[in-house]
Amino acid sequence: MKKLFIIPIFLILLSCADDSSSSINNKNISTSDFTTPLVSENALILGVNQVNYDKNKTFTTLIYQAQEPANSSYFIRNSYSISANMQQQETVTQNAVSPKKFSVEKGAKENLIDINKYMQQYALANNINPIDKNSSSLYRTIPQTVEIGTKWENVYLLDINSNKYSIINATCIAVSEKAYFFLQDGLADLTDEQITEITTSFDKDYNIVHQYYGEETDTDGNGKVSFLIANFSQGLFGFFTSLDKYAPQDIPAMYKTNEADVLYVNYYYFKNDWEKYQTDLKATLIHEFQHMVLFDSRSRLGLNPNVNVWLNEGLSMLSEYYGGYAAPHYRYIGGYFEVNQGISLITDSSSQDYGLSYLFVRYLQIRFGDDIIKKLYTSQYTDIRAVEEAVNMDFNELFLDFTKMILVTGRNVTTDTRYNIEEFNYPEGSEGYNRNGFNLASVIDEVYSLYSRNNYFITSTGYNNKSLEMYGFTITKWNGNIDNITLSSSSKGIAGMYASW
Repeated sequence: MKKLFIIPIFLILLSCADDSSSSINNKNISTSDFTTPLVSENALILGVNQVNYDKNKTFTTLIYQAQEPANSSYFIRNSYSISANMQQQETVTQNAVSPKKFSVEKGAKENLIDINKYMQQYALANNINPIDKNSSSLYRTIPQTVEIGTKWENVYLLDINSNKYSIINATCIAVSEKAYFFLQDGLADLTDEQITEITTSFDKDYNIVHQYYGEETDTDGNGKVSFLIANFSQGLFGFFTSLDKYAPQDIPAMYKTNEADVLYVNYYYFKNDWEKYQTDLKATLIHEFQHMVLFDSRSRLGLNPNVNVWLNEGLSMLSEYYGGYAAPHYRYIGGYFEVNQGISLITDSSSQDYGLSYLFVRYLQIRFGDDIIKKLYTSQYTDIRAVEEAVNMDFNELFLDFTKMILVTGRNVTTDTRYNIEEFNYPEGSEGYNRNGFNLASVIDEVYSLYSRNNYFITSTGYNNKSLEMYGFTITKWNGNIDNITLSSSSKGIAGMYASW
């Protein structure tokens, strides 16, 4: 790695054009109260900023938005623009390498998020509880005694794209210590290798989830988790739906329930390049199991199971790390920097980004320890207040620490372990890298190198009109010699930091 120009670190008081008071989570604060250790000699504020950096280095800015959300949906869009006067104009040349696609398609997953969210809000509004497994009045389609060859008939299979159901039959193809594995009838058998891999991996991961997260409820009373391997929308490896945790009479008429502890896995990826997708499939089992366990754990405690999407998905992505399936994670993180910069971290909608959510929750786990998960599980809150309660920090302060980490980790700028994260900096090919799945600085640099002509990233003429949501951030790399940067915005709460290397 190249030697980097080290910029002195100061505690800078962030000021903005409007310092009127606001409040967050019943704490009175003002815009001028936002403080963070910055890399820059001068914090970037609204207005003209004089910058001082090594002119031989690439100049990098990180602009962020951190302040009180104006409403519970957090959909606040503000625009800012950056312009700079430059002593020397440089032309950014197209990188010779063909662009590489990092982002992972979410596809039908966005629809599923909306379905689960709707069902959980419906249940809360109507005071509906999940199935009591001891009730004798419930009709369950899933067998109570299962062995290889056992039939499961009249199973509802949701087409997430259309919200319509088909009715299928399935047969048990494997029984492990912790789970039953059913295959939709009419599909070609899985290989012995595939069956061994998924049964062995899930039994291991079942214990991991119980150790770090919590336990599922045996909703259907047959003693194990069930996986249904079936044909459904490509682009979706698997899913959990909370609909299956409710009785038929308790859900909206347009939906169906299998009244079972069931997780759905896409058959397509077993039969189309198993070698390529087997890690993703194993990760899917533990990822979706976390969703089930979170729902069940909070329901048992009488807590709202409708945890904000960004936090729920971040916890599931973290479970993949615990299970040893972090290798594909560089694609999610690279995908965020490639296409989704500026979106809100804390959104409770399908616009949530898996890479960003994972990066933040992994940061929490590294900084505050594994116990952070159970604190989030048992919080009375479902949003940023759950995080504040778990870490005993104001979310603004935590978010600014996180964004500074994004900018400086692995850059030889600081040794402060809040900002320079060892687990994010292992060199490619090392044991640590293989365990963690990415080197953050390298992923960012690779994305910016491949897309250097895209004005989302490197520019020599200015960076204009980027939309930035609350608790969102964006990085810009500049070429040329810059003396002043003007940061303009239609609202308060936007600020930035800079560095060069």
